[in-house]
Amino acid sequence: MAANGTRELVLIDGNSLAYRAFFALPEDLATSRGEPTNAIFGFASMLVKLVQEHGLQPTLVVWDAGTSGRAELYDDYKAQREETPDLLQQQLPALPEIVEAFGFRNLRVDGYEADDVIATIARRAASAGLDVLVVTGDRDLFQIVDDRIRVLATARGITDTKLYDRDAVVARYGIPPELVPDFVGLKGDTSDNIPGVPGIGEKTAAELLQRFGSLEEVLARVDEVSGTKRREKLRAHAEDARVSKQLATVVDTVPVELDPAALAPPDPDRGRLREAFMRFELREPLRRLEEALGPLGEGAAGDAAQDEAGIAVATEAVPLPELRERAGAMDPVAVAVADHGSDSELAVAAWTGNGPVAVATAESADALLFALDGASVAAHDWKPLLRRASDPQLGPRLVHDTRIAAWLLDSLRRRYELEELAQAAGIAVRVDEAPRTAKPGKDNEEDRGGDEERRARRNAVARAAALTALLAEHQRAELERAGLAQLFADVELPLVPIIAAMERAGIKLDVAELERVSEGLAERIAELEREIWDLAGERFTIGSPQQLARILFEKLGLSRKRRGKTGFSTDARVLQQIRDEHPIVPLIESWRELTKLKSTYIDTLPSYVGPDGRLHTTFNQTGTATGRLSSTNPNLQNIPIKSELGKGIRAAFVAEPGWVLVSADYSQVELRLLAHIAGEERLKEFFRAGVDVHSATAAEILGTDPDKADAATRSKAKMVNYGIVYGLSAFGLADRLNIPREEAQEFIDRYFERFPAIRAFIDRTIDQARREGQVRTLFGRVRRIPELASRQWQTQQLGERLAVNMVIQGTAADVMKVAMVRCDRALREERLRARLVLQIHDELLFEAPEAEAEALAAIVRREMVAALPIEPPLAVEVGVGRNWLEAK
Repeated sequence: MAANGTRELVLIDGNSLAYRAFFALPEDLATSRGEPTNAIFGFASMLVKLVQEHGLQPTLVVWDAGTSGRAELYDDYKAQREETPDLLQQQLPALPEIVEAFGFRNLRVDGYEADDVIATIARRAASAGLDVLVVTGDRDLFQIVDDRIRVLATARGITDTKLYDRDAVVARYGIPPELVPDFVGLKGDTSDNIPGVPGIGEKTAAELLQRFGSLEEVLARVDEVSGTKRREKLRAHAEDARVSKQLATVVDTVPVELDPAALAPPDPDRGRLREAFMRFELREPLRRLEEALGPLGEGAAGDAAQDEAGIAVATEAVPLPELRERAGAMDPVAVAVADHGSDSELAVAAWTGNGPVAVATAESADALLFALDGASVAAHDWKPLLRRASDPQLGPRLVHDTRIAAWLLDSLRRRYELEELAQAAGIAVRVDEAPRTAKPGKDNEEDRGGDEERRARRNAVARAAALTALLAEHQRAELERAGLAQLFADVELPLVPIIAAMERAGIKLDVAELERVSEGLAERIAELEREIWDLAGERFTIGSPQQLARILFEKLGLSRKRRGKTGFSTDARVLQQIRDEHPIVPLIESWRELTKLKSTYIDTLPSYVGPDGRLHTTFNQTGTATGRLSSTNPNLQNIPIKSELGKGIRAAFVAEPGWVLVSADYSQVELRLLAHIAGEERLKEFFRAGVDVHSATAAEILGTDPDKADAATRSKAKMVNYGIVYGLSAFGLADRLNIPREEAQEFIDRYFERFPAIRAFIDRTIDQARREGQVRTLFGRVRRIPELASRQWQTQQLGERLAVNMVIQGTAADVMKVAMVRCDRALREERLRARLVLQIHDELLFEAPEAEAEALAAIVRREMVAALPIEPPLAVEVGVGRNWLEAK
């Protein structure tokens, strides 16, 4: 509202607001479908802010439709501006639609800039006695500020604004609003490529205008200006200053037929508003808008409550046996489960999409799964329930998991909560507070309890079941359209009970062995500390970056590579670069490695061992964009089990008495996939010949004898093999191999000369990612690559690496998952007692009775190789042992 509380006309510079929004918010802000929304989000948020703070006022959103003749006056006007970014171009068509949904009016006048249209209407309205609020990020419009016209200026953050009246303009610039064109004439405006006078900044321009009163007076009395250079520049660029003032002066005579006084307050199209906000997943702006306007519905405000509630469902409390009868007849049935007030008691709701939601209580996960045995269920995050069961493989058949489906559709999404997913899909459910009563004689939950807390829990789980059913239906269509339905049904869903069984089984950990390893490491760490202190000539805290930097760079005089926030850096990369300068450096590297291994892994793992003596990690099926499994509590993926130092850790993972561990590890799976996908015959030949691929690469790239390649040479070739394919630059390769950049570039050039099909594959993948905004694995898994649309070169480079990485690593992840499903199926068909206990990197670890070890090894090798027929074929190394170290 205006300062005096009367109605005011709101004029919004649409282009300014859109650009501000785009550049103020992260470019990766997108819907779950991958549509960019940073400009839409910021633009809509600003409109909501205006409604919140000023109410529903007559509002015009004005858009550029020309330059008002300025380009003809000055050829270089706005010539330096880059083209509108593609990500912004994609969002611009949605903005006028949102404006109309608010009940506001869009306005374009051919040939004119929005500033001039706004100035014309604002002054016309002010002359008619109306108060005007101009919303813009362009400070040129400060020139129209007067007693009736104020400017709400957007700042760096889109909704961070400052209100300017005449006094505020004077306080900010030291000049009144009418001198703003003179001000720009002197200082110029780089955003519009208005030249001004070189060397004249805001402070000097304001001082000159305060003294002389106008640009014309400054130029006429230039001899009175202090400073020889300043006078010379004013004389030399006097015409530039006059043109600049003309460019900065708004045109207030635009031919626009509009009577500001006739504009009425808007009547928002509530249904259209809600639809637009839901479509673009503007959840927080929608919440704030509904706080200001009340619930938004498909019609008038009176209909809003019904729309906000969404689909109304009733509940019916039933005994668990009846739930089993109903579930058997429903195909599929949506199921939601929650703890029901105690650690053991569970609340379960089942809904097929018709009739009331059936709600029951189960004493355990086993009882619940038995009740649903034979049914086909849709659920949200089904695995936690299976993990609580004595046998996760029993019970109903999982035909849809909304959490996994959402992740498969968009693996870059930050969260996969049911409520958020449903809201993004425009799904809303209201639970009828007048539930139907169960049949007489039944174990009616309402009769037993009836308290508000129990009713709230029952309603919550019933609502979750309904949301799951509706969301599953929505996602099935999305999966089909995205070409992901088969991957979902054949790989991801069958994996759920397999992962649950792995987590429940866990793996036995020999805590005493870890303690012995810890004691040995402690002794070696103490030795290293003594050696480091001897070389340094004093005792100091090795783990302190500041103290270590003082020793290395001040006392020992080693090369200073990079400065950090608190001094010269001593990170791993710096130590690698100065490793050959002093014997203390490799000792420090060893000390760091051992202390981290001891504190982070060896001393920590025993705390995760359960009462059964086994370690039960949690595998996350939806935790990575490539499709790989991740693990937490503890994160076994980060334990250095393959390094020499990790041998002690592997030895502590043991089998139960009478059982053995069987390790099955894919051999160089990513390089084999690269050879197949790229069609690189030379690389295929290496695998067919059975030679060591890294030694062979060393011969090709480094010119060494493949039969005489030492560990260091092979390590260099390995870095080349993996690093170059995933976009490692000459600088990065030089840094990692500690060689000159020119030599690293020679390695890269020679690599692509020897393997031209790999170069073609990389280029082809990046081109496709740029065209489509995404890449796929051989199994069809999709990853969006929004980084390629960035304006920042470094982010684009990251996008290129991610695109190539996804095709190879994502396919490797798919291969591993298919192998897990195949192995599980084969073990059950053969009725073996063997069980899968861990999946780490490219390895599966099984635990089996000794008598089954040989048969298990053959089955696992066969099924893992068959996971994806390629050329060269997949290869699997299988080992058997009492502990993980022996099995490797």
